[in-house]
Amino acid sequence: MFINYRVRPRFYIRFSLPIHPFLFIGFLLVSPLLLFVFLVLISIGLEPIIALTLTLGSLLTSYVNIVIAEVTFYEPLTPLIEFMKLLPIPIIVQRVDKLFIELNVGGAVIPIITSIYLILTYLVDNAAVIAFLIISLIIASIINWLGSRIVPGIGITLPVALPVSLTLIFTLIAVALLHVNPLGFSYSLGSLSTLIGADILNMGRIVRLMRGHVSIGGAGVFDGIYITGLTSLILASLYKVLL
Repeated sequence: MFINYRVRPRFYIRFSLPIHPFLFIGFLLVSPLLLFVFLVLISIGLEPIIALTLTLGSLLTSYVNIVIAEVTFYEPLTPLIEFMKLLPIPIIVQRVDKLFIELNVGGAVIPIITSIYLILTYLVDNAAVIAFLIISLIIASIINWLGSRIVPGIGITLPVALPVSLTLIFTLIAVALLHVNPLGFSYSLGSLSTLIGADILNMGRIVRLMRGHVSIGGAGVFDGIYITGLTSLILASLYKVLL
């Protein structure tokens, strides 16, 4: 059945903070780990403001979404189509649904900006490193896409172990063959490949199957991006120690 739809640009902020009794307790339990990761990031040479943004900032802004588009669907109600043909005046009966496409601040905006910063700071001056990063990004994004799933009511989900493992493998190869800076390479590859593979490459399926609010870099994908990014930076600190 063919469904007409119209896309309109939108721009406003939507908060999706869940009311959960264990949210504050969970944050207190995670805080010591975030402090440790923050100190690790500073020890490997990351600017304090960026380290704070990647640890606490990404977590707190994971419930802030920027709405960028509104998709309106016009779906014919098939049980009434034959009946309406009997009327002297043609009448179109259809159901109207909406899909709001959003950018999650903690899971999309911050990782993209940080990845660009790290690439420009540590990788852009070496053409071979940039070429290998692009190849790695394409391969990892496709594998993450194949491993992602659409869960009704949640969105796209991705096993965290998959992007972490891919980032570790490609970073080890890059360090061994090209002596690449592991800090910029690992975070950029891990965050961008998760974002592209899980969300962007699934956009066609999202538009066909989902309604309501869908956040790029949010919901189930946020865990993958956030944990992959922090794990990548911690691994980068280990690389620096071993080198």
